[in-house]
Amino acid sequence: MKIKHLPWILSSAGILLFSSFALMYPGGAPVSVSGSPGDGANCTQCHGGTATTTAGLITSNIPVTGYVAGQTYQITATNNIAGSGKYGFEVSPQNAAGTQLGKLVAGTGSVLLAGGTKYITHSSASSSTKTWTFSWIAPAAGSGQVTFYGAMARNYPGVVTLSSLVVKEALTTTGLPDNQASTNVLASGSNGLITVVLNTNASKAKITVFDLSGRQLLTTSVSGDGSYQLDQTFKTGVYIILVQADKSVFKKKIIVS
Repeated sequence: MKIKHLPWILSSAGILLFSSFALMYPGGAPVSVSGSPGDGANCTQCHGGTATTTAGLITSNIPVTGYVAGQTYQITATNNIAGSGKYGFEVSPQNAAGTQLGKLVAGTGSVLLAGGTKYITHSSASSSTKTWTFSWIAPAAGSGQVTFYGAMARNYPGVVTLSSLVVKEALTTTGLPDNQASTNVLASGSNGLITVVLNTNASKAKITVFDLSGRQLLTTSVSGDGSYQLDQTFKTGVYIILVQADKSVFKKKIIVS
């Protein structure tokens, strides 16, 4: 008699397990499962299986030249996993160490997690809604490259796929202080060549050259302090040298003869 009721008992247990899962996260995915290196977790923690990677599921209207500090952009996450069940997602803008870069703002059908602006997820999983658009306020100048990490899931147990979007920072000299008197960066131009000497105590730096109209002419990454002759010949004129060393930014105007 006991064996006779075993299938019913197992079925009921499965329903209770699914229900308890749904009650655990009624407003979307749990925090810190974006699939980023910093989070170290993704939706397989609950949905099971092994996550695959799919390119292009996170898109934006950030121009190819990069984001501008403090500007607001639109980010779209798309869950294209085939099969039955409800769609869900989680996205977070971070660097490789897991530090939040910029601030997320919820849109239609999405909600922020843990009372902050680092993680965003679906507000209610649906079998019809599989695309979510929300806002992102770009971080402070000098923040550098930002990666939007995303985990997409469907059904329980179900399939999980990861995706990411990498955006760069648009370098500009507008509004930056003129550090002409600074001894951290020395720059000179002669015979069409520009030499930059760094004394910043930074382990690495980025050197960018602009003309007076703000047009970017050259950008290069260097290993740290030292003297660097840029690998480009410049016409006679006035140029602006921008150096990003760790969290410091230096700007110098030079004349190339």
